[in-house]
Amino acid sequence: MSTTRATLSNRQSIDDNVMGSVVGLVGCGRWGMTHLKTLNMLKNKGLISAIHACDIDPLTKSEAIKYADTFCTDWQTLVSNHELDAVAIVTPVDTHHDLALSILDYCQALFIEKPIGLTEKEASSIIAKAQETGSKLLVGHILRFHEAINEAMSLISCGEIGELQRIEFNRITTRQPPNNPNIFEAMAIHGIDTACYCFGELEPSRLTVSNVILNDSNYPINAKLSIEYPGMKEACIDVGWNGDEENREIRYFGSNGRITVETGSSSSLTINKAANESVRSFTASELPLTKEWLYLLESNENYLHQSIYPQQGAIIRSVKWVEFANQEIQNTSTELNESIE
Repeated sequence: MSTTRATLSNRQSIDDNVMGSVVGLVGCGRWGMTHLKTLNMLKNKGLISAIHACDIDPLTKSEAIKYADTFCTDWQTLVSNHELDAVAIVTPVDTHHDLALSILDYCQALFIEKPIGLTEKEASSIIAKAQETGSKLLVGHILRFHEAINEAMSLISCGEIGELQRIEFNRITTRQPPNNPNIFEAMAIHGIDTACYCFGELEPSRLTVSNVILNDSNYPINAKLSIEYPGMKEACIDVGWNGDEENREIRYFGSNGRITVETGSSSSLTINKAANESVRSFTASELPLTKEWLYLLESNENYLHQSIYPQQGAIIRSVKWVEFANQEIQNTSTELNESIE
């Protein structure tokens, strides 16, 4: 552990004499519970020795304790009582910045769900703190670990459909929106990052927001985004809650064909060229979230892994364009209100 990190004498000594990583989780909501179940599976495989959960809502304890060894209601107790190798922050995005800057003093590796923060400034300060403490940092851009997406990228790089020109990203869910929803931070960021990733980490030159649906509290719950890239490339992102049916397709259009990836529970990849169609089904040995955790745990032992993943520019880029999309909505709402007045 870096000498810049805090040391606390009242941590439980049992953590010092066990095999496997000791992991803390802050946030036991819907996705936080998915993390806990994943961590428990890794514990059963011997890769994790203990899981310590935390959530400000004490009512989450009854479910969380099914998978965690301990539960508390504040992060200070979490880091005081346990010597943690890795911590995951799975909380609302407006809490990420302050939590990350504090918790980085107490762990060797930090997993922050996307987006890392609300603004470029917040993202940059968290990255800077990770570098200062020598911590590993993983931001949860989960689709970078999806087997079918990476297979599509491999095929495209081999010229299977010619030059990649357009990406269509769909993420429509039948689920109801959560409290205080923001479709850009929850779903559109996946489309932005995936498009940039598949275009070889290209920086967008322009982003346009349309078809926005706001709930009664003026939070965006559905939207379409059009992104332009250098070289006449583009991406179309369609995201939203309250859909009639689930849609998790990503379509890649090349100069000589098309690849369609289904990223749902039954992953598949379809190649269309001229009149020919071929389908590949994927039964991944590990789910993308499991792969993310394996990457982070292995990074503590393997110096060949990137200290920060994705690259700093990619992390900041996704936050930048989500911030831009949010600003576009604010501007549109202001203009609409002014016209009504």
